[in-house]
Amino acid sequence: MIELYHFWSSVCSVRCRMALEEKGVKWTSRYIDLFKFDQLKPDYLAINPDGIVPTLVHDGAPVRESTIINEYIDAAFAGPALVPAQPLKQARMREFIRKCEDDFDAIVKLTMVKYILPKLRNRWGDEELIKRAAQRPMRYYRDIHSRAVRGEITPAELVEARVTIEKILDRLERTLDPGPWIVGDAVTLADIAIAPYVFRLSALGSDQFWSKERRPRTNAWYARLSARPSFQTAVSWPDESGGGYEEVGLQAKLSADETAA
Repeated sequence: MIELYHFWSSVCSVRCRMALEEKGVKWTSRYIDLFKFDQLKPDYLAINPDGIVPTLVHDGAPVRESTIINEYIDAAFAGPALVPAQPLKQARMREFIRKCEDDFDAIVKLTMVKYILPKLRNRWGDEELIKRAAQRPMRYYRDIHSRAVRGEITPAELVEARVTIEKILDRLERTLDPGPWIVGDAVTLADIAIAPYVFRLSALGSDQFWSKERRPRTNAWYARLSARPSFQTAVSWPDESGGGYEEVGLQAKLSADETAA
């Protein structure tokens, strides 16, 4: 049995849903509502002591961390290969994924201020949010959640985050030469690793950064990516207890002409 503990808009959950769909793996959804703090419940902490999503459970054995989960999915299940056969291409793929992970903080800060905190405040008061932040097992999330609630994420930090995102997109633009995918002719875990970041940026109103004029290769890559059924399924999982991005005045684009429900 293959179970995925996940949340609808979690970028790391999107990664794993996309990998499962690319491989054609049938899986059972175990929805963890982050806005209800399901991730802090004892039953979930028993399988993921860090209190984060996603977690893949295969025949009772948990696998944690989205990049590790996706390597596991590719190795454990039949279907199209998501890791290149050539060792050098494997190295290039993992280098790119590592860079995405190194710059994760920039996406988190923008997301926290523009999306997560407004959604949480629709459900909870600041006193409760501070209390819940203190319960987060991981120091990184404990700190950034509590700082956000207290209004301590500064405009300068958000400017710096946008500069980092520009660098991420510049790296993507360079890497896509010659393309059509990040590591050559086929979709790999590198494309899947950054796909949710780009989709999240579209929800935050930053899709102008990969216009045909500014970053034409990234623009074409995102058009190809958003046409894949695996991507459409992964990003379109419903907000099971809320109003999606629209609840806080945002709207994520599946492509140049569409939006996600």
